[in-house]
Amino acid sequence: MYDVRGYGQMVYSEPHSYLVKLGLFHWNSWREKHPDVTPMLEGANLNLLDLSGFNLRGANIQGANLFGTDLLEADLTDANLRKADFTGADFRNALLSGADLSEARLIRTQALGTNFERAIFTGVCLEDWNIDSTTNLTGVICDYVYLKSRYSPKSKGYVLQERRPHSGTFEPGEFTKLFQKTRETVELIFRQGIDWQAFLVAFQELEKENDNFPVSIQAIETKHRGTVVIHLNVLPEQDKAKIEQSFKQRYKQELQRIEADYLETLGVRVQSENLITKYRQRNADFKTMIQIMAQAQSDFVLKGISQLE
Repeated sequence: MYDVRGYGQMVYSEPHSYLVKLGLFHWNSWREKHPDVTPMLEGANLNLLDLSGFNLRGANIQGANLFGTDLLEADLTDANLRKADFTGADFRNALLSGADLSEARLIRTQALGTNFERAIFTGVCLEDWNIDSTTNLTGVICDYVYLKSRYSPKSKGYVLQERRPHSGTFEPGEFTKLFQKTRETVELIFRQGIDWQAFLVAFQELEKENDNFPVSIQAIETKHRGTVVIHLNVLPEQDKAKIEQSFKQRYKQELQRIEADYLETLGVRVQSENLITKYRQRNADFKTMIQIMAQAQSDFVLKGISQLE
């Protein structure tokens, strides 16, 4: 319990987690009156609370349960967050510079506009976390991370999977280079798989259209249920909405042309839906993409040789 005779006379005998649950005003007022006191929330159950705007600078929150907790614009600068569970938590626009997140769980965590500058990320699980170009990963200290986790009934705990790098450790600054999203990107989302042949043709036409403003592929992601996300690098002066619309139109036209040619080759006029489905599944395979890219490269080289002759 605590003494309510005035903030200056408060004496806490209950864990600080009790004060957290009193709300933003009480917590931040207490922090203001007691700037030298380190909040001790190690192992606390803070799941599903609204801690938005809370002053948690330098707090010890190691091993705490913050499942689904709202931490929008919260200040966790230099906080000890080792092994804390932030699954489904919302860190949007929060300050975590210098925070120690070693072995924490950032599964499905929202981190748009979050400042992780100089934070420690070694051993963090980043499964399906959500960041964007405003997420600051400058100077992040990280030896390795995990991209997946699986619950094990036998051990009654989570088994971390898909370590990055697979062996050894990141070079200084390598984590930031790999995970920091560029400020100028276009995301092409294919929710029902992707036809790599149609993609290649549409992308080549997009390159020709933007000859003075180069477009390149930054990353290819495969997500749940066959969804594929392709990130394109573009320049700041380029119209990103126009690029996306132009590509989608070209891709759709090329896909229709390829499928029509496929059915004509088979001489099929009726009951074509099943054949189209099978064709799309085959052409969405990543191995097919590699073969198509390799053939395109080969054709390019042969064309160059013929022009020299």
